[in-house]
Amino acid sequence: MKFRNADVFVNGEFKKVDLNVVNGKFAENDDLSSDADAIDCTDKLIVPGFIDVHTHGCVGFDFNTASPEEINKMCDFYISKGITSVLATTMTIDIETYKNAVINIRKAAESGHTGSRIIGINMEGPFFGEDKKGAHDSRYLHPVDRDLFEELNRLSGDLIRIIDIDPNLEHAMEFIEEYSKVKVVSLAHTGCSYDTAVKAIKAGATHVTHLFNAMNPLHHREPGIIGAVSDYGIYAEIICDGIHIHPAVIRLIYKVAPDSLLLISDSMGAAGLSDGIYELGGQQVYVKNGKATLANNTLAGSTTNVYNAFKNAVSFGIPIEKALLSATYIPAKSIRAEHEIGSIAPGLLADFIIMDKDLSIEKVYKEGVCVYQERKK
Repeated sequence: MKFRNADVFVNGEFKKVDLNVVNGKFAENDDLSSDADAIDCTDKLIVPGFIDVHTHGCVGFDFNTASPEEINKMCDFYISKGITSVLATTMTIDIETYKNAVINIRKAAESGHTGSRIIGINMEGPFFGEDKKGAHDSRYLHPVDRDLFEELNRLSGDLIRIIDIDPNLEHAMEFIEEYSKVKVVSLAHTGCSYDTAVKAIKAGATHVTHLFNAMNPLHHREPGIIGAVSDYGIYAEIICDGIHIHPAVIRLIYKVAPDSLLLISDSMGAAGLSDGIYELGGQQVYVKNGKATLANNTLAGSTTNVYNAFKNAVSFGIPIEKALLSATYIPAKSIRAEHEIGSIAPGLLADFIIMDKDLSIEKVYKEGVCVYQERKK
């Protein structure tokens, strides 16, 4: 299958090149194929499929409690937004529910569903302290526990790819040093100092969960995790919904660490639905004007998705090329999957989106197969 005459996002820039797909993967251009076999994409953009490494749920469902069938419905929503790969993100909950969650995610990932591909689990909680727990339920916060992690990972079929941890907790540094060799360790929900963040980075942490949120703010004498991201260039998630981070701060951090930032949704079950009362991690969440909060007004995830985050970043003044990298290649690289997904390059899975010049989605392809097409109005 060949796609011609589009502006294709390759190696960080748009190029007028043919796109060739063979057996579900991007392939070298074959000049011998006939024009009759090609799909004309004049005036279109072709970009890699988006990746969300931090999403708790959408369309009324949550990865903590959803059945495999409900998870498949979530994946149908993600694919409609051009999100071809997700990390199913769990959060702090009672241990039995946690065990059931990772089992159900595993079943959904193995189902071969045509929606967004589940490429792993982002384990957000329960290894957090009380001070920056955010929307995580205090009753289920847990000390760092190697045995608990090993059991959850076994039940998931080794699907856990990101482990979120507060480096201030006892035994956190030993845990980071051990598991960063085989998993991505993310600093999260912590009031840790700059020095502690640096110690965790040197122990092997390579990732920061929703930068600016659930951590100490940047202070000129106490730079905290934000200062460590600036100095050490580790990967940092940002929620670009216009609620969690001011657009001016989005522009600022892109000047500081443009090659480290990945767009995430941190979405909860209200994503894709209207305002109302929902649930996250066993707690009621109130959504008004798209803003999700607990009863005490603590932010409780978002109602956005990575496609909207990408468009927001562009509208905030981030160059489209930088915003695209933050939604595709950088998240793939942050979870060590850049040799499988995240770019348009020979040998990678042919996940891509055909867009109009106004950035509206026309078609979404997963492994070379059109799995979503926007209905014409």
